[in-house]
Amino acid sequence: MMSNFTIRGDEDGITGSVSYAVNLLPADPDNFTPFDQITQEQAILWTQTALGVDRVAAMEQEVQDQIDAQKIPEPQPAPLPWSPAAPEPQAELVTEEVAA
Repeated sequence: MMSNFTIRGDEDGITGSVSYAVNLLPADPDNFTPFDQITQEQAILWTQTALGVDRVAAMEQEVQDQIDAQKIPEPQPAPLPWSPAAPEPQAELVTEEVAA
C-alpha cells in the first residue's frame, strides 16, 4: 500500500508545501485494520513510521525553507557607475485659454 501526502506550512500568510508518496510497511496480520476503518491518525502514524523521524523532519524543513525564501525581498539592480543617469521626467506645461 502507498501513502500519498502533502505537508503544508503557513506563517503570517506565507505558505509552503511539499507532496510525496511512500510505500507503507507490510500490514501486521496480528494487528490488521480493514481499509474502511482506518482513521486519519493511523494513516499519518503509518506514513511517518515508513518515512522515519529524520525524513519527516527534512520534509518539514523543506516547507519552512520555502516560507523563509519568500520572506527575502527581491534584489533590485543598482545602476552601473559607467551608465548615464536616466533623464529626469519633465513637467508638462499646461495652458488654458480663457474666453472673454
